Amino acid sequence: MLKKIMMISCVAFLAISCNQNTSKEEVRDVLTIAQLIEQAPILVGKEISVVGTVDHVCKHGGKRMFLVGSNDQERMKVNLGEGQLAFTPEMEGSDLVVKGIVDELKIDKPYLDQWESEVMADTEGEAASKVHMGEAGHENNEGNKNEDLEKIADYRQQIEASGSDHISFYSVNCISFEEKKQ
Repeated sequence: MLKKIMMISCVAFLAISCNQNTSKEEVRDVLTIAQLIEQAPILVGKEISVVGTVDHVCKHGGKRMFLVGSNDQERMKVNLGEGQLAFTPEMEGSDLVVKGIVDELKIDKPYLDQWESEVMADTEGEAASKVHMGEAGHENNEGNKNEDLEKIADYRQQIEASGSDHISFYSVNCISFEEKKQ
């Protein structure tokens, strides 16, 4: 009888120990940009840490920055988190470890139709639906209706070629960041 009680106690202890998940997803090891890009679809909504070099900080209030990995094709947008003041241009070239939540932006036909109608409305400034990827020199082309329409057409072609009803862009909503220690 004592053996049974001990065995049941051990099994119960193990079951309880294995089920001690916190309400938040646990932070995993620090990912590279390449690893994050590869795993992004399964990490949406989860907290991660990623390391990269700051390639660009958006000049409009410092609400976005872009991290690159070992090459320029490995690129990830990081959005400013709540309660943070701003990303600064002085951060460009720095290696950072960013902790945040992976987010997915699905671009589909209705999204592109909305963006196109905003562009055609010819209002001042950028369209609210514009997809911003931090391309080199993009600040010089803001409000360029033709460039926006070309991007919209390109995204329509990408959706068509994908065989899906949408394409996805992934980003990280920043919780915190720190300079990478060597």
